[in-house]
Amino acid sequence: MVPSRGQEACFNPDLSNDGVVGSADLVLLLSYYDLTWPLDSGLSCEASITHQGHEYGVVQIGEQCWFAENCRYLPAVSLPSSMNWAPHAFVLDYAGTDVAAAMATTAYADYGVLYNWHAFTQWDLCPAGWHMATDSDWFAMEAAIGVEELELETTGFRGDNQGEQLKDSVMWNGTDDHGMAFLPGGQTFTNGTFGNEGVITHIWTATEFSTLYPWHRVFMSGSDGVYRNNNVAKSVGGYGRCVMD
Repeated sequence: MVPSRGQEACFNPDLSNDGVVGSADLVLLLSYYDLTWPLDSGLSCEASITHQGHEYGVVQIGEQCWFAENCRYLPAVSLPSSMNWAPHAFVLDYAGTDVAAAMATTAYADYGVLYNWHAFTQWDLCPAGWHMATDSDWFAMEAAIGVEELELETTGFRGDNQGEQLKDSVMWNGTDDHGMAFLPGGQTFTNGTFGNEGVITHIWTATEFSTLYPWHRVFMSGSDGVYRNNNVAKSVGGYGRCVMD
């Protein structure tokens, strides 16, 4: 039966009366049935998981389980000048090739390992049942903490305070609301140097934009948003996080 115009007029989807039909209206509609958003799928993340001899803390954000720290797998360490298409790993400010010495540094303890994108996608950085976070995984996490849907696929800084929510509250200027504790571990540059410690952290996604450039994220001291772009070459060293399949 097709409803009459009178019946159609009985329901106003703008339940929040803000002039926009969106997520706020969905939350209100679900509340009428004693439901909340996101709907509980029964997902429960373990508190930690051990992989390649390192125990990683795990946090749940929305319907995802994430590593609570950067990947630390270091089968070999390269000089920061190793800028090519072979897999390379770096430890911030370490200019040698001795794995044990690199792992003994404060930078390794604080930040983990910088990988070029080839190592990030080719090495076994994540345990079984997990994978390196993709651009879409980041979208899901960012949406769960409040980045608006229309902003998700844009470039540049997005959201309002979501970067602040994800940054560490002890060594950086964040609130660490979700236990992700991103730290300002810098990056490597195409000129073969390290930089930006204390200012930014560069994080790869496993999603290619083009042959030369993947999608990545950046957190920065001077912004509370989450930066997304595809303008950093695969040869640069950035950090990585695993997310459960």
